[in-house]
Amino acid sequence: ILLVLFDHFQYAVIGRYMLPWTRTGQHGVTLFFVLSGFLITSKLLQGPIDLKRFYVRRFFRLMPVAWAYLAAIVLFGFLVHQRITSTDAVLASLLFYRNFLWPEFGSSTWHFWSLSLEEQFYVVWPCLLALAGVRRCRWIAAAGVISCAIYRWMFWAHYNQDPLNCESQVRADALLVGTLMAMLLKDPSVRARASLWSKVWALPALVVLIYCIGHFSLLPPLVECVAIALLLTASVLHPDSFVTLPLRSWTLSQLGIVSYSVYVWQEVFMLLASGGGLKTIPLLGLFLPLCALGSYVYIERPSTRIGHRLTSTRRPTTKAAITAVIPQPRDS
Repeated sequence: ILLVLFDHFQYAVIGRYMLPWTRTGQHGVTLFFVLSGFLITSKLLQGPIDLKRFYVRRFFRLMPVAWAYLAAIVLFGFLVHQRITSTDAVLASLLFYRNFLWPEFGSSTWHFWSLSLEEQFYVVWPCLLALAGVRRCRWIAAAGVISCAIYRWMFWAHYNQDPLNCESQVRADALLVGTLMAMLLKDPSVRARASLWSKVWALPALVVLIYCIGHFSLLPPLVECVAIALLLTASVLHPDSFVTLPLRSWTLSQLGIVSYSVYVWQEVFMLLASGGGLKTIPLLGLFLPLCALGSYVYIERPSTRIGHRLTSTRRPTTKAAITAVIPQPRDS
């Protein structure tokens, strides 16, 4: 989220990027995709896959904040009598094909392209994993990664531009790399070897990632996704290593917790600040954090709790229920 905000702040405040390599937004999203593929697959592999539980929790985790944002910008446009988005863009955001709606590039809903790709992944991958199993899905994910990378390389000149660089067929490999890494680490022998070598590959992977940030501003290559996956693996297997310790700071942890609300709401603030120069710093530095925090506290957390409550299978025993109601005597 910091890479995305750094990218958007530059364009909102000064109307351009300071240097070519400071265009970091696409790299932040790529990092998010790899993390998401890894995390979702790891969670699904922890036990029998319950699709109903997964989709109910995902719905209440993501949709209320997204719907609140869409409702807010539609209402805001109506109140100020100004078109800040279109019906087509809102519909594409609701139905998860925003990354294919080119005419609405740059509007207040364009950042929903990444959420759309993520939702497409949620719709397909858990069902595929439940039906095909881990062993087959390793090959499916590997084939998907290779196919996406080859297709992107073949048509690089065409897709290396906004907004074509956001289409699923040229960005899905980041998600699949994360899923593949999660499935490989499920194998104890692979995990043991990865634990042995991950400290060695962490620094080279970090160098590759920095190189990609400096040389690919619009369309991240496959090697960047792999570097992120290797860094992620090193962080998971060695949480006290030099790579991981800075990421465990309280400030970054809290920002990570509210990052979804920050990402959803930041776009409209960036558009309102566009062209305003330094005068827009209070808008971005004060009102955006307050709005994102309010979204997290009053929408995201309560709705997430509802999703967990609806899918909870635990029921208190009779003894536990009685104990909860009737105070029990304490030992002297």
